[in-house]
Amino acid sequence: MPAATGRLYSDRTTSLLRTIYRILIACYGIAIMSFVWLTKDLTFSTLAKDPVFAAYSISVVLYVVCRFIFALFYRPVPDAGHRPSLSVIIPAFNEEDGILGTIQSCLEADYPHELVEIIAVNDGSTDGTWEQILNAKALSPRLHAMDMGKNYGKRTAMAEGIRRSRGDVLCFVDSDSYISRDALTAIVAPFADERVGAVVGHAEVRNKMVNWVTKMQQVRYYAAFRIIKGTESLLSGTVTCASGCCAAYRTSLVRPLLKAWEFQSFLGRPATFGDDRALTNRILAQGRVVYQSTARAETNAPTTLGVFFRQQLRWKKSWLRESTYIVRYFWRKNPIAAVFTYASIVFPLFAPWVVLHAVLGRFVDGALGGFWFYLVGTYAMAMLYSLYYAFRRVDGLWYHGMTFVGLYMSVLVFQTYWGIATMRDTRWGTRASTIEHATLDQANITSLPSSSLPRLPGLVEASA
Repeated sequence: MPAATGRLYSDRTTSLLRTIYRILIACYGIAIMSFVWLTKDLTFSTLAKDPVFAAYSISVVLYVVCRFIFALFYRPVPDAGHRPSLSVIIPAFNEEDGILGTIQSCLEADYPHELVEIIAVNDGSTDGTWEQILNAKALSPRLHAMDMGKNYGKRTAMAEGIRRSRGDVLCFVDSDSYISRDALTAIVAPFADERVGAVVGHAEVRNKMVNWVTKMQQVRYYAAFRIIKGTESLLSGTVTCASGCCAAYRTSLVRPLLKAWEFQSFLGRPATFGDDRALTNRILAQGRVVYQSTARAETNAPTTLGVFFRQQLRWKKSWLRESTYIVRYFWRKNPIAAVFTYASIVFPLFAPWVVLHAVLGRFVDGALGGFWFYLVGTYAMAMLYSLYYAFRRVDGLWYHGMTFVGLYMSVLVFQTYWGIATMRDTRWGTRASTIEHATLDQANITSLPSSSLPRLPGLVEASA
């Protein structure tokens, strides 16, 4: 058999097997949904006996299922040749191992060089991050390298990058993230619509194969972007968090918000994390924020449970803080999106009590039938997320979605109240960055602009 014929036969066999695999997944998903439907009588029977618990359970099931349904209709904005001037800002603190790769991924992006500037901002790192940025500068004079002199915090580093940027669109890339070659082209496409104020790309876990902790996060990341952000984007552009891995903002909307955002405080303490969510929600109050699945990036995720839990607590606290802001205006948005958003705020607040009621309460009153019903319902929801991933990605990691749901129901669900109790603790928990706001000392900044600085149209060049 000729080699070409053999490859064609192999490709067809692989394609057929994947089709069969997806059909089986779809059938199992339908079976789970059928099971949920068949248990409706038991659910409504429970509603009469335990109305609060049953009403919550029914609402959560409807919430999850509706998100899955809406996500099926999401489509990214196609590239129509829109090419605004673009400033890519990379804030970095103690990232000597990965910052060079991050910068290189941005420099190698397929975007007209005359329309893009890359700004790497070293936020007073105590390791070799600045040296690595200088190495990148030596390899590519296109890079604008900045050192802030001391550690001010990520938000200040982002703000200084914004002040020195000249593009019509600002694109932020985390210092432990890596964008695909077509990410910049993809992420600017939605800005052709003047109503769009921000765009978030799609992120996956770069180190996903390290251990079960990273594999679990890979499944969770995929579902969070494709299902949650996909649904929010579909509903009139109401994404509530443009994740820092790869997100872009219309500069004209950001600049008026810059000072208030940079020095944001909450409960008398500086807001030192949740920068992306805080900026997103303020842009969302004025326009649309959409998800662009074709703007792909990879990011390194925590490899131990300790770091993972601390990261989740930080995210939970930023979510709690920003929820007090978005509830004030979200009712004016798409009504279906408003229902989803307010539900996503209410459900986690009641979830710990529901879990305790479903587990401990059932053992105390001896109603173990209700306990098993709760477990089966949790399994059904977990399987839907896992099967969605399996249908979309054939990499064998799908069952780690079950791991995440188990971890969420046993540990993460209770972080909501711990987050409330520790809201005034503004430490990151995963790095020793500053937790206090300070005015930037411009005299101590080292700024090495591009030696062949592109002439970006639209904005007056900031002084160095």
